Amino acid sequence: MANEDLDEVDRTILYALQEDARNTSSGDIAERAGTSDSTVRKRINRLESDRIIKGYSAEIDYQQSG
Repeated sequence: MANEDLDEVDRTILYALQEDARNTSSGDIAERAGTSDSTVRKRINRLESDRIIKGYSAEIDYQQSG
C-alpha cells in the first residue's frame, strides 16, 4: 500500500494510535474519524496486514524501574 492510498480515516487511526494506542479504543477513534467502530477495527487489521502498523511497544522509564 502506498502512502497516497491512505485516506483521512487511515491517517486519523494512525495518529490516534501513535498518541496512545493502549488507552484508545476503536470506538474513540471512530468518533474522531466520523465512522463506525467496526470500520476502524477493519482498517486497523488492514493496516497491520499491509505492515503500515508494524507493532505496538511499551515506552519504559528505566530509572523508575530500577
